[in-house]
Amino acid sequence: MDYLDKPDSKLCESLFKGDSKAFELIYNKYFKYLYRYVNHSLGSKEDSEEILHDLFLSIWQNRSNKKILDLRVYLYVSARNLINRHLRNKINFSKYREFELLHKVFSSNESESITNSNDFNNRLNFILNSMSEKTATVFRMSKIEEISVKKISEQLDISEKAVEYHITKSQKILKEKFKDFYSAN
Repeated sequence: MDYLDKPDSKLCESLFKGDSKAFELIYNKYFKYLYRYVNHSLGSKEDSEEILHDLFLSIWQNRSNKKILDLRVYLYVSARNLINRHLRNKINFSKYREFELLHKVFSSNESESITNSNDFNNRLNFILNSMSEKTATVFRMSKIEEISVKKISEQLDISEKAVEYHITKSQKILKEKFKDFYSAN
């Protein structure tokens, strides 16, 4: 029987025995369908390719440990699980960055958490838009984009002291404007 005519169950048997040709056929048979599925969920070519790379790498590395009964179902469930893990990590990273930003802005020991990040983001954007353009720009570059004082100074063609002044000014404004935000939540 030719490799191309083999059903999934036979390809899996060959894969379990370490047959790289069977792995290649599985990859070629399912990659474009899985890619569409993953990319539809994530909307990112790079993230989709990374997830599929991880999926197929895992299949090859664990080929002798896996007993796959239905290859198609196994691939789609594995892809879905990797998508969910990717999204959880992305959400956790986003929440972490928000927490880190707050910590830097307030530099206090308050352990109160933000209950509604949309309210926080709306408030932050409103306050930044009410600041002078230079102060808001310096704050965004320093605290959100994490650009060093020296690089901000070079990019905006202002002294490092001026950058530090704008950072301090923005932090004071934010601390004052966010005071009631915490007591309200």
